[in-house]
Amino acid sequence: MRIPMPTSTFRRRMLSIGALAATGTLLLSGCAGGFDEGGDAGSGDTPTRIVAAIPTDPTSMDPIKSGALVVLSVFFHTFDQLVTITADGELAPKLATEWTPNDDLTQWDFTLQEGVTASNGEAITAEDVAFSYQTILADPTGENFAYLSSVASVEAVDDLTVRFILKSPFSAFPRNTSLISIVPADTYQEMGADAFAQAPIGSGPYVFDKIQTGVSYDLVRNDDYWGAAPAIESISLQPVSSDESRVNGVLSGSLDVAPIGPTQVESVESQDSAQVFSALSNGVVFLGVNSTSGVLTDARIREAIGLAIDKEAITEGLLSGLAEPASTTLAPAVEGYSDEVTDPGYDPDRARELLAEAGYAGEPIPFDYATDGRIPLSADVAQTIQASLEDVGFTVDLRGADQQAHTLKVRGREMEGIYLNTWAPSTVDGDLPLTDLYEPAGNNNYAQDPRTAELAAEQRGVEGESRLDVFTELLSYSNEQGYYVPLYVPMNNYAADPDLDWTPRADGLFDFTQTSFK
Repeated sequence: MRIPMPTSTFRRRMLSIGALAATGTLLLSGCAGGFDEGGDAGSGDTPTRIVAAIPTDPTSMDPIKSGALVVLSVFFHTFDQLVTITADGELAPKLATEWTPNDDLTQWDFTLQEGVTASNGEAITAEDVAFSYQTILADPTGENFAYLSSVASVEAVDDLTVRFILKSPFSAFPRNTSLISIVPADTYQEMGADAFAQAPIGSGPYVFDKIQTGVSYDLVRNDDYWGAAPAIESISLQPVSSDESRVNGVLSGSLDVAPIGPTQVESVESQDSAQVFSALSNGVVFLGVNSTSGVLTDARIREAIGLAIDKEAITEGLLSGLAEPASTTLAPAVEGYSDEVTDPGYDPDRARELLAEAGYAGEPIPFDYATDGRIPLSADVAQTIQASLEDVGFTVDLRGADQQAHTLKVRGREMEGIYLNTWAPSTVDGDLPLTDLYEPAGNNNYAQDPRTAELAAEQRGVEGESRLDVFTELLSYSNEQGYYVPLYVPMNNYAADPDLDWTPRADGLFDFTQTSFK
Protein backbone atom coordinates (compact mmCIF):
# COMPACT_ATOMS: atom_id res chain seq x y z
CA MET A 1 0.00 0.00 0.00
CA ARG A 2 1.17 3.49 -0.75
CA ILE A 3 0.12 6.47 1.34
CA PRO A 4 -0.90 9.34 -1.00
CA MET A 5 1.63 12.11 -1.34
CA PRO A 6 0.64 15.35 0.43
CA THR A 7 -0.51 17.97 -2.03
CA SER A 8 2.24 20.31 -0.84
CA THR A 9 5.10 18.02 -1.80
CA PHE A 10 5.57 19.76 -5.15
CA ARG A 11 5.34 23.47 -5.65
CA ARG A 12 6.08 25.00 -9.00
CA ARG A 13 6.87 28.64 -8.53
CA MET A 14 6.08 30.27 -11.85
CA LEU A 15 7.57 33.67 -12.45
CA SER A 16 6.84 36.20 -15.16
CA ILE A 17 8.33 34.96 -18.41
CA GLY A 18 11.01 37.11 -19.94
CA ALA A 19 12.90 36.63 -23.17
CA LEU A 20 15.66 34.11 -22.65
CA ALA A 21 18.79 34.63 -24.71
CA ALA A 22 20.98 31.60 -25.19
CA THR A 23 24.53 32.64 -24.49
CA GLY A 24 26.47 29.38 -24.18
CA THR A 25 27.14 26.81 -21.54
CA LEU A 26 28.60 27.67 -18.19
CA LEU A 27 31.75 25.59 -18.40
CA LEU A 28 32.01 24.59 -22.04
CA SER A 29 32.69 26.68 -25.14
CA GLY A 30 33.77 25.87 -28.66
CA CYS A 31 33.63 22.10 -28.19
CA ALA A 32 32.39 19.51 -30.61
CA GLY A 33 29.20 17.52 -30.13
CA GLY A 34 26.67 20.28 -30.55
CA PHE A 35 26.92 21.79 -27.07
CA ASP A 36 28.68 25.02 -27.88
CA GLU A 37 25.43 26.95 -28.22
CA GLY A 38 22.75 27.81 -25.70
CA GLY A 39 19.65 25.88 -24.76
CA ASP A 40 17.28 27.20 -27.44
CA ALA A 41 16.79 25.33 -30.69
CA GLY A 42 16.55 28.58 -32.57
CA SER A 43 14.68 31.85 -32.65
CA GLY A 44 10.98 31.15 -32.23
CA ASP A 45 11.49 27.38 -31.99
CA THR A 46 10.75 25.15 -29.02
CA PRO A 47 14.07 24.10 -27.44
CA THR A 48 14.94 20.42 -27.75
CA ARG A 49 18.15 20.50 -25.71
CA ILE A 50 18.66 20.68 -21.97
CA VAL A 51 21.81 21.85 -20.21
CA ALA A 52 21.64 20.80 -16.56
CA ALA A 53 24.05 21.28 -13.68
CA ILE A 54 25.00 18.39 -11.43
CA PRO A 55 26.65 19.28 -8.10
CA THR A 56 29.73 17.05 -8.35
CA ASP A 57 31.73 15.27 -11.03
CA PRO A 58 31.05 11.53 -11.41
CA THR A 59 34.03 9.27 -10.84
CA SER A 60 33.41 6.94 -13.79
CA MET A 61 31.01 6.25 -16.64
CA ASP A 62 31.21 2.50 -16.03
CA PRO A 63 27.93 1.54 -14.32
CA ILE A 64 29.42 -1.72 -13.07
CA LYS A 65 32.03 0.14 -11.03
CA SER A 66 30.46 3.53 -10.34
CA GLY A 67 27.74 3.70 -7.69
CA ALA A 68 27.82 7.37 -6.68
CA LEU A 69 24.31 8.81 -6.70
CA VAL A 70 25.24 11.78 -8.89
CA VAL A 71 26.20 9.51 -11.80
CA LEU A 72 22.69 8.04 -11.86
CA SER A 73 21.53 11.29 -13.47
CA VAL A 74 23.66 10.16 -16.43
CA PHE A 75 22.90 6.44 -16.25
CA PHE A 76 19.11 6.88 -16.06
CA HIS A 77 19.33 8.32 -19.59
CA THR A 78 21.94 6.05 -21.16
CA PHE A 79 21.31 2.62 -19.63
CA ASP A 80 18.31 0.55 -18.64
CA GLN A 81 17.64 -0.65 -15.12
CA LEU A 82 15.19 -3.44 -14.37
CA VAL A 83 12.75 -1.05 -12.71
CA THR A 84 12.48 2.67 -12.20
CA ILE A 85 11.34 4.82 -9.31
CA THR A 86 9.04 7.61 -10.44
CA ALA A 87 9.28 11.25 -9.40
CA ASP A 88 6.94 10.68 -6.44
CA GLY A 89 8.64 7.49 -5.26
CA GLU A 90 6.50 4.81 -6.92
CA LEU A 91 8.02 1.64 -8.37
CA ALA A 92 7.41 1.17 -12.12
CA PRO A 93 8.56 -1.16 -14.93
CA LYS A 94 11.54 -0.33 -17.11
CA LEU A 95 13.59 -3.13 -18.69
CA ALA A 96 11.48 -5.58 -16.68
CA THR A 97 7.76 -5.78 -17.39
CA GLU A 98 6.94 -7.62 -14.18
CA TRP A 99 8.58 -9.22 -11.14
CA THR A 100 7.26 -11.92 -8.85
CA PRO A 101 8.59 -13.47 -5.63
CA ASN A 102 8.19 -16.93 -4.22
CA ASP A 103 6.13 -17.42 -1.07
CA ASP A 104 8.87 -16.52 1.41
CA LEU A 105 10.36 -13.63 -0.63
CA THR A 106 13.75 -15.32 -1.02
CA GLN A 107 13.46 -15.67 -4.81
CA TRP A 108 12.52 -13.00 -7.34
CA ASP A 109 11.88 -13.60 -11.05
CA PHE A 110 11.98 -10.64 -13.44
CA THR A 111 10.43 -10.84 -16.90
CA LEU A 112 12.14 -8.63 -19.49
CA GLN A 113 10.93 -6.58 -22.44
CA GLU A 114 11.28 -8.30 -25.79
CA GLY A 115 13.36 -6.85 -28.61
CA VAL A 116 15.64 -4.61 -26.55
CA THR A 117 19.02 -3.79 -28.07
CA ALA A 118 21.95 -1.68 -27.03
CA SER A 119 22.81 1.33 -29.19
CA ASN A 120 25.41 -0.77 -31.06
CA GLY A 121 22.79 -3.37 -31.98
CA GLU A 122 23.70 -6.02 -29.40
CA ALA A 123 20.58 -7.70 -28.03
CA ILE A 124 19.90 -7.22 -24.33
CA THR A 125 18.66 -10.45 -22.77
CA ALA A 126 18.57 -12.11 -19.39
CA GLU A 127 22.20 -13.12 -19.91
CA ASP A 128 23.23 -9.46 -19.98
CA VAL A 129 21.29 -8.77 -16.79
CA ALA A 130 22.86 -11.76 -15.07
CA PHE A 131 26.33 -10.71 -16.25
CA SER A 132 25.89 -7.15 -14.95
CA TYR A 133 24.81 -8.35 -11.52
CA GLN A 134 27.33 -11.17 -11.30
CA THR A 135 30.18 -8.80 -12.14
CA ILE A 136 29.14 -6.44 -9.36
CA LEU A 137 28.77 -9.32 -6.91
CA ALA A 138 32.26 -10.55 -7.75
CA ASP A 139 33.77 -7.40 -6.22
CA PRO A 140 32.66 -6.84 -2.60
CA THR A 141 34.71 -3.63 -2.52
CA GLY A 142 32.74 -2.10 -5.42
CA GLU A 143 30.48 0.91 -4.97
CA ASN A 144 27.36 -1.01 -6.04
CA PHE A 145 27.94 -4.14 -3.97
CA ALA A 146 26.02 -2.85 -0.93
CA TYR A 147 22.81 -2.69 -2.95
CA LEU A 148 23.19 -6.39 -3.75
CA SER A 149 24.46 -7.69 -0.41
CA SER A 150 21.21 -9.64 0.00
CA VAL A 151 21.78 -11.59 -3.24
CA ALA A 152 23.14 -15.13 -3.05
CA SER A 153 23.03 -15.79 -6.80
CA VAL A 154 21.53 -14.60 -10.08
CA GLU A 155 20.89 -16.59 -13.23
CA ALA A 156 19.25 -16.33 -16.63
CA VAL A 157 16.37 -18.82 -16.67
CA ASP A 158 15.70 -18.10 -20.35
CA ASP A 159 16.21 -15.15 -22.70
CA LEU A 160 13.55 -13.06 -20.97
CA THR A 161 13.63 -14.29 -17.37
CA VAL A 162 16.18 -13.46 -14.68
CA ARG A 163 16.08 -15.20 -11.30
CA PHE A 164 17.58 -13.80 -8.10
CA ILE A 165 18.11 -16.06 -5.11
CA LEU A 166 18.41 -14.07 -1.89
CA LYS A 167 20.14 -14.94 1.35
CA SER A 168 16.99 -14.15 3.33
CA PRO A 169 13.49 -12.74 2.71
CA PHE A 170 13.56 -9.22 1.26
CA SER A 171 10.31 -7.60 0.14
CA ALA A 172 12.00 -4.38 -1.01
CA PHE A 173 14.52 -6.06 -3.30
CA PRO A 174 12.98 -4.79 -6.57
CA ARG A 175 13.68 -1.22 -5.47
CA ASN A 176 17.37 -1.98 -5.16
CA THR A 177 17.43 -2.99 -8.82
CA SER A 178 16.45 0.56 -9.79
CA LEU A 179 20.06 1.58 -9.05
CA ILE A 180 21.82 -1.12 -11.10
CA SER A 181 22.36 -0.42 -14.81
CA ILE A 182 22.53 -3.20 -17.38
CA VAL A 183 25.48 -3.38 -19.77
CA PRO A 184 25.71 -5.41 -23.00
CA ALA A 185 27.83 -8.32 -21.79
CA ASP A 186 29.69 -9.15 -25.01
CA THR A 187 30.59 -5.52 -25.69
CA TYR A 188 31.71 -4.91 -22.09
CA GLN A 189 33.96 -7.96 -22.08
CA GLU A 190 35.42 -7.29 -25.52
CA MET A 191 36.23 -3.67 -24.68
CA GLY A 192 37.32 -4.16 -21.10
CA ALA A 193 36.16 -2.04 -18.16
CA ASP A 194 38.56 0.88 -18.72
CA ALA A 195 37.78 1.29 -22.41
CA PHE A 196 34.06 0.85 -21.78
CA ALA A 197 34.12 3.72 -19.27
CA GLN A 198 35.58 5.99 -21.98
CA ALA A 199 32.99 5.00 -24.61
CA PRO A 200 30.00 3.50 -22.76
CA ILE A 201 27.27 1.67 -24.67
CA GLY A 202 23.85 1.09 -23.19
CA SER A 203 20.23 0.48 -24.17
CA GLY A 204 18.76 3.67 -22.73
CA PRO A 205 16.84 6.46 -24.51
CA TYR A 206 20.05 8.46 -24.99
CA VAL A 207 23.59 7.62 -26.13
CA PHE A 208 26.86 9.26 -25.17
CA ASP A 209 27.95 11.90 -27.67
CA LYS A 210 30.98 13.28 -25.85
CA ILE A 211 32.57 12.84 -22.43
CA GLN A 212 34.69 15.66 -21.04
CA THR A 213 35.54 14.71 -17.48
CA GLY A 214 34.96 17.60 -15.12
CA VAL A 215 33.31 19.65 -17.86
CA SER A 216 30.31 17.93 -19.42
CA TYR A 217 28.64 14.63 -20.24
CA ASP A 218 26.87 15.16 -23.55
CA LEU A 219 24.07 12.84 -24.65
CA VAL A 220 21.93 12.63 -27.78
CA ARG A 221 18.65 10.85 -28.27
CA ASN A 222 18.85 7.18 -29.21
CA ASP A 223 16.72 6.94 -32.34
CA ASP A 224 16.71 3.13 -32.05
CA TYR A 225 15.50 3.10 -28.45
CA TRP A 226 13.00 0.33 -27.77
CA GLY A 227 10.67 2.53 -25.70
CA ALA A 228 8.86 5.82 -26.22
CA ALA A 229 11.05 8.53 -27.70
CA PRO A 230 11.65 11.46 -25.33
CA ALA A 231 10.88 14.99 -26.55
CA ILE A 232 14.32 16.30 -25.63
CA GLU A 233 16.86 15.54 -28.36
CA SER A 234 20.08 16.23 -26.47
CA ILE A 235 21.25 16.68 -22.90
CA SER A 236 24.42 18.16 -21.45
CA LEU A 237 25.04 17.33 -17.80
CA GLN A 238 27.70 19.65 -16.42
CA PRO A 239 29.41 19.45 -13.00
CA VAL A 240 29.05 22.83 -11.27
CA SER A 241 30.02 22.73 -7.60
CA SER A 242 29.32 26.36 -6.68
CA ASP A 243 25.77 27.29 -5.67
CA GLU A 244 26.34 30.80 -6.96
CA SER A 245 27.61 29.58 -10.33
CA ARG A 246 24.56 27.36 -10.75
CA VAL A 247 22.20 30.24 -10.10
CA ASN A 248 24.09 32.57 -12.40
CA GLY A 249 24.13 29.92 -15.10
CA VAL A 250 20.34 29.66 -15.11
CA LEU A 251 19.81 33.41 -14.94
CA SER A 252 22.21 34.00 -17.84
CA GLY A 253 20.66 31.25 -19.95
CA SER A 254 23.73 29.00 -20.10
CA LEU A 255 21.99 26.43 -17.89
CA ASP A 256 18.39 25.29 -18.22
CA VAL A 257 18.06 23.75 -14.76
CA ALA A 258 20.25 23.52 -11.67
CA PRO A 259 19.87 22.58 -8.00
CA ILE A 260 20.04 25.57 -5.66
CA GLY A 261 20.12 26.10 -1.91
CA PRO A 262 17.15 27.31 0.12
CA THR A 263 18.77 30.70 0.68
CA GLN A 264 18.89 31.28 -3.08
CA VAL A 265 15.23 30.64 -3.82
CA GLU A 266 13.98 34.13 -3.01
CA SER A 267 16.57 35.85 -5.18
CA VAL A 268 15.78 33.59 -8.15
CA GLU A 269 12.06 34.18 -7.72
CA SER A 270 12.64 37.90 -8.05
CA GLN A 271 14.05 37.47 -11.56
CA ASP A 272 12.08 37.36 -14.81
CA SER A 273 14.45 34.93 -16.51
CA ALA A 274 13.80 31.86 -14.35
CA GLN A 275 11.33 29.83 -12.38
CA VAL A 276 11.83 27.84 -9.19
CA PHE A 277 10.81 24.22 -8.70
CA SER A 278 10.51 23.08 -5.08
CA ALA A 279 9.56 19.51 -4.15
CA LEU A 280 9.74 17.54 -0.93
CA SER A 281 12.80 15.33 -0.87
CA ASN A 282 13.15 11.71 0.20
CA GLY A 283 15.11 12.75 3.29
CA VAL A 284 14.38 13.64 6.89
CA VAL A 285 16.53 15.83 9.13
CA PHE A 286 16.41 14.51 12.68
CA LEU A 287 18.07 14.58 16.07
CA GLY A 288 19.88 11.41 16.96
CA VAL A 289 19.89 10.60 20.66
CA ASN A 290 22.43 8.56 22.60
CA SER A 291 19.85 7.05 24.91
CA THR A 292 22.57 5.22 26.87
CA SER A 293 24.41 8.39 27.95
CA GLY A 294 23.89 10.34 31.18
CA VAL A 295 20.49 11.95 31.68
CA LEU A 296 19.38 10.78 28.22
CA THR A 297 18.85 7.27 29.65
CA ASP A 298 15.64 8.70 31.15
CA ALA A 299 12.77 8.48 28.64
CA ARG A 300 11.20 11.60 30.20
CA ILE A 301 14.27 13.64 29.31
CA ARG A 302 14.17 12.35 25.74
CA GLU A 303 10.46 13.14 25.47
CA ALA A 304 11.07 16.65 26.79
CA ILE A 305 13.61 17.30 24.03
CA GLY A 306 11.02 16.57 21.35
CA LEU A 307 8.33 18.64 23.07
CA ALA A 308 10.63 21.65 23.41
CA ILE A 309 11.30 22.06 19.67
CA ASP A 310 8.94 24.13 17.55
CA LYS A 311 9.36 22.43 14.17
CA GLU A 312 7.15 24.92 12.36
CA ALA A 313 9.32 27.76 13.56
CA ILE A 314 12.20 26.03 11.77
CA THR A 315 10.33 25.13 8.58
CA GLU A 316 8.29 28.30 8.14
CA GLY A 317 10.71 30.77 9.68
CA LEU A 318 14.32 29.71 9.30
CA LEU A 319 13.71 27.65 6.13
CA SER A 320 11.13 30.02 4.61
CA GLY A 321 8.55 27.32 3.99
CA LEU A 322 10.99 25.16 2.01
CA ALA A 323 10.50 22.19 4.34
CA GLU A 324 7.67 20.48 6.17
CA PRO A 325 7.65 19.29 9.80
CA ALA A 326 8.37 15.58 10.16
CA SER A 327 6.66 13.18 12.54
CA THR A 328 8.74 10.17 11.56
CA THR A 329 12.22 9.38 10.26
CA LEU A 330 10.73 8.50 6.83
CA ALA A 331 9.70 11.17 4.31
CA PRO A 332 6.25 10.99 2.65
CA ALA A 333 7.79 9.91 -0.67
CA VAL A 334 9.48 6.89 0.92
CA GLU A 335 7.86 3.45 0.88
CA GLY A 336 6.92 2.63 4.46
CA TYR A 337 5.79 6.14 5.38
CA SER A 338 2.44 6.31 7.14
CA ASP A 339 0.54 9.37 8.28
CA GLU A 340 -0.72 7.25 11.19
CA VAL A 341 2.66 7.79 12.85
CA THR A 342 2.44 10.93 14.97
CA ASP A 343 4.63 12.67 17.51
CA PRO A 344 3.68 14.57 20.70
CA GLY A 345 4.00 17.95 18.99
CA TYR A 346 5.27 21.22 20.43
CA ASP A 347 4.48 21.68 24.13
CA PRO A 348 7.20 23.56 26.05
CA ASP A 349 5.15 23.63 29.25
CA ARG A 350 4.89 19.85 29.27
CA ALA A 351 8.63 19.66 28.55
CA ARG A 352 9.32 21.70 31.69
CA GLU A 353 7.04 19.42 33.71
CA LEU A 354 8.89 16.34 32.49
CA LEU A 355 12.25 17.84 33.39
CA ALA A 356 10.98 18.53 36.88
CA GLU A 357 9.56 15.00 37.21
CA ALA A 358 12.89 13.53 36.07
CA GLY A 359 14.83 15.63 38.57
CA TYR A 360 16.92 17.22 35.82
CA ALA A 361 19.50 19.47 37.47
CA GLY A 362 21.01 21.24 34.49
CA GLU A 363 23.51 18.58 33.47
CA PRO A 364 25.06 19.69 30.14
CA ILE A 365 23.89 17.70 27.12
CA PRO A 366 26.38 17.66 24.22
CA PHE A 367 24.82 18.65 20.87
CA ASP A 368 26.93 17.81 17.80
CA TYR A 369 26.27 19.12 14.30
CA ALA A 370 28.14 19.56 11.01
CA THR A 371 28.94 23.14 10.13
CA ASP A 372 28.82 22.38 6.40
CA GLY A 373 27.82 19.65 3.99
CA ARG A 374 24.63 17.66 3.87
CA ILE A 375 22.18 19.87 5.78
CA PRO A 376 21.75 23.42 4.47
CA LEU A 377 21.77 26.10 7.19
CA SER A 378 22.85 23.43 9.68
CA ALA A 379 24.46 25.90 12.07
CA ASP A 380 21.31 28.04 12.13
CA VAL A 381 19.14 24.97 12.66
CA ALA A 382 21.36 23.78 15.52
CA GLN A 383 21.37 27.19 17.18
CA THR A 384 17.58 27.44 16.89
CA ILE A 385 17.19 24.03 18.54
CA GLN A 386 19.69 24.98 21.24
CA ALA A 387 17.68 28.09 22.06
CA SER A 388 14.43 26.08 22.25
CA LEU A 389 15.98 23.51 24.57
CA GLU A 390 17.53 26.13 26.83
CA ASP A 391 14.19 27.96 26.98
CA VAL A 392 12.60 25.00 28.80
CA GLY A 393 15.58 24.49 31.11
CA PHE A 394 18.11 22.31 29.33
CA THR A 395 21.80 23.09 29.40
CA VAL A 396 23.20 22.48 25.92
CA ASP A 397 26.84 22.14 24.94
CA LEU A 398 26.84 22.99 21.22
CA ARG A 399 29.69 21.36 19.26
CA GLY A 400 30.21 22.17 15.59
CA ALA A 401 32.58 20.25 13.30
CA ASP A 402 33.14 19.88 9.58
CA GLN A 403 31.03 17.29 7.76
CA GLN A 404 33.81 14.73 7.47
CA ALA A 405 34.60 14.78 11.18
CA HIS A 406 30.91 14.70 12.06
CA THR A 407 30.29 11.73 9.76
CA LEU A 408 33.19 9.81 11.30
CA LYS A 409 31.69 10.32 14.75
CA VAL A 410 28.31 9.08 13.50
CA ARG A 411 29.85 6.00 11.87
CA GLY A 412 31.89 5.27 14.97
CA ARG A 413 28.85 5.68 17.19
CA GLU A 414 30.82 8.20 19.23
CA MET A 415 28.10 10.77 20.01
CA GLU A 416 27.77 11.56 23.70
CA GLY A 417 24.44 13.35 23.64
CA ILE A 418 22.21 14.54 20.80
CA TYR A 419 23.28 15.28 17.24
CA LEU A 420 21.92 16.64 13.97
CA ASN A 421 21.71 14.11 11.16
CA THR A 422 19.75 13.24 8.03
CA TRP A 423 18.69 10.12 6.13
CA ALA A 424 17.61 10.07 2.47
CA PRO A 425 17.35 6.49 1.14
CA SER A 426 18.53 6.14 -2.45
CA THR A 427 16.01 3.34 -3.02
CA VAL A 428 13.20 5.63 -1.76
CA ASP A 429 12.28 2.79 0.58
CA GLY A 430 12.31 2.60 4.35
CA ASP A 431 14.44 -0.52 4.57
CA LEU A 432 17.77 1.32 4.33
CA PRO A 433 17.05 3.83 7.12
CA LEU A 434 15.55 1.13 9.33
CA THR A 435 18.70 -0.94 8.95
CA ASP A 436 20.86 1.96 10.09
CA LEU A 437 18.57 3.37 12.76
CA TYR A 438 17.24 0.25 14.43
CA GLU A 439 19.31 -2.85 13.70
CA PRO A 440 22.25 -3.82 15.98
CA ALA A 441 25.00 -2.77 13.55
CA GLY A 442 23.36 0.55 12.68
CA ASN A 443 25.52 3.65 12.98
CA ASN A 444 22.74 5.56 14.73
CA ASN A 445 21.39 2.77 16.92
CA TYR A 446 22.46 3.66 20.44
CA ALA A 447 19.38 2.16 22.12
CA GLN A 448 20.05 -1.40 20.87
CA ASP A 449 16.42 -2.17 21.61
CA PRO A 450 15.61 -5.80 20.65
CA ARG A 451 12.05 -4.81 19.76
CA THR A 452 13.10 -2.32 17.08
CA ALA A 453 15.62 -4.79 15.67
CA GLU A 454 12.94 -7.47 15.47
CA LEU A 455 10.48 -5.17 13.68
CA ALA A 456 13.15 -3.86 11.28
CA ALA A 457 13.86 -7.45 10.25
CA GLU A 458 10.19 -8.42 10.16
CA GLN A 459 9.28 -5.84 7.50
CA ARG A 460 11.55 -7.60 5.01
CA GLY A 461 9.46 -10.76 5.11
CA VAL A 462 6.06 -9.20 4.39
CA GLU A 463 4.53 -7.07 1.64
CA GLY A 464 1.79 -4.51 1.11
CA GLU A 465 -0.47 -3.61 4.03
CA SER A 466 1.29 -6.06 6.32
CA ARG A 467 4.62 -4.37 5.70
CA LEU A 468 3.16 -0.92 6.24
CA ASP A 469 1.68 -2.10 9.54
CA VAL A 470 5.16 -3.16 10.71
CA PHE A 471 6.61 0.21 9.74
CA THR A 472 3.82 1.99 11.59
CA GLU A 473 4.34 -0.07 14.73
CA LEU A 474 8.13 0.39 14.71
CA LEU A 475 8.15 4.14 14.02
CA SER A 476 5.36 4.84 16.53
CA TYR A 477 7.23 2.89 19.20
CA SER A 478 10.45 4.76 18.37
CA ASN A 479 8.68 8.08 18.82
CA GLU A 480 7.24 6.94 22.14
CA GLN A 481 10.71 6.00 23.37
CA GLY A 482 12.33 9.18 22.08
CA TYR A 483 15.12 7.32 20.29
CA TYR A 484 15.08 10.01 17.56
CA VAL A 485 13.45 13.40 17.16
CA PRO A 486 12.22 13.80 13.55
CA LEU A 487 12.54 17.48 12.65
CA TYR A 488 11.65 18.23 9.03
CA VAL A 489 11.55 17.03 5.44
CA PRO A 490 13.55 19.51 3.33
CA MET A 491 12.62 20.41 -0.22
CA ASN A 492 14.83 19.98 -3.25
CA ASN A 493 14.99 23.36 -4.97
CA TYR A 494 15.91 24.16 -8.55
CA ALA A 495 16.32 27.25 -10.67
CA ALA A 496 15.13 26.59 -14.21
CA ASP A 497 14.35 28.06 -17.59
CA PRO A 498 10.90 29.66 -17.35
CA ASP A 499 9.58 27.47 -20.17
CA LEU A 500 10.79 24.15 -18.77
CA ASP A 501 7.99 21.61 -18.21
CA TRP A 502 9.50 19.17 -15.75
CA THR A 503 8.70 17.25 -12.58
CA PRO A 504 11.60 16.95 -10.10
CA ARG A 505 12.25 13.64 -8.40
CA ALA A 506 12.10 13.17 -4.64
CA ASP A 507 15.65 11.76 -4.66
CA GLY A 508 17.07 14.88 -6.32
CA LEU A 509 18.34 13.06 -9.42
CA PHE A 510 17.63 14.10 -13.00
CA ASP A 511 15.43 12.13 -15.40
CA PHE A 512 14.46 14.16 -18.47
CA THR A 513 12.69 11.41 -20.39
CA GLN A 514 9.29 12.99 -19.67
CA THR A 515 10.50 16.58 -19.98
CA SER A 516 9.88 19.25 -22.61
CA PHE A 517 9.81 22.99 -23.13
CA LYS A 518 6.64 24.98 -23.66
